[in-house]
Amino acid sequence: MKQEYMEAFTEVNEIFKLMPQELLEKIPTKFRQIIQEEMDIKYITDIKEPIEECELKDETIIILGLIYRDFLCTPEERKILQEQDTKQLQDMQKKLEIEMKEKYNPDNIFKNRQETKKEITKNSEEKSLTVISEEKWYQKIFNIIKRIFKKD
Repeated sequence: MKQEYMEAFTEVNEIFKLMPQELLEKIPTKFRQIIQEEMDIKYITDIKEPIEECELKDETIIILGLIYRDFLCTPEERKILQEQDTKQLQDMQKKLEIEMKEKYNPDNIFKNRQETKKEITKNSEEKSLTVISEEKWYQKIFNIIKRIFKKD
């Protein structure tokens, strides 16, 4: 298991120690045992009340949110939270689909390819070499002979 989660389990276990007994009893003992078994014994936490002022790891906050949603809240609150989670997940999926569609759209791929070809053509036209016509060796000899006969 990752070290971050083990440290988060340690922080959650410390929060369990600060919880009132009636709330703690709502959390299944099997779940609390798993937290205790998986926590990092070497990790030292400094969690005191009020918990809002403590600097908790992100993983700890997520675990506490799940504990609240699954064990501590009323059924009505649970339904609302699950609907919010579902809506957020759907929004994230739609956003990801849009990004993927824009990034890997076949029309854009071919469009980009055509634009690249146009740029290459344009650059090659700009960089075209000017041809300097040099006379070939046999042409030089032929011209020399011509001049000799023309002078006479």
